[in-house]
Amino acid sequence: TEITADNLRRTIRAIHAENPDIVVLVVAKYADAKQVLYVNDRTLERNEAMNAAVRASVEAEPKTHFVDLKFPEGVAMFQTLNTGHANCRGDKVMASSVMEAMYKHKVLARGLDLGSEECLAREDCESLSPACCQRSALCYIDEQGACAAYGPGLQ
Repeated sequence: TEITADNLRRTIRAIHAENPDIVVLVVAKYADAKQVLYVNDRTLERNEAMNAAVRASVEAEPKTHFVDLKFPEGVAMFQTLNTGHANCRGDKVMASSVMEAMYKHKVLARGLDLGSEECLAREDCESLSPACCQRSALCYIDEQGACAAYGPGLQ
């Protein structure tokens, strides 16, 4: 973890040496996969400890923010052909987490209306509010503006 943190600080400082106005976002390492598709609950504690150490290491850097990521457990969040890589649901969680951090730290003037973290694993898409739908890893706002469930996807 210390090697990762040192390298991140070096990279951040090199970026800021080129342009001190750049805002750097350091995105948390997402959970390990279990049974190819699911969050590995056996390594979550270790992963969270590593993310906490990296967060503490980079928070003191100017114009640098840490982006938390949390994948819901018991939900297919990983690809089957590229094991360990997030699928579209994981990509949605990552993208919305980055957008939320950018808004929170005033990089963006407008953000997404995201529901609470309790919405993350909700799969009752038809009954969700637009905000909760945008937070859910299992749902999306379709072209008619309704909350719809993601399909199984193709690999």
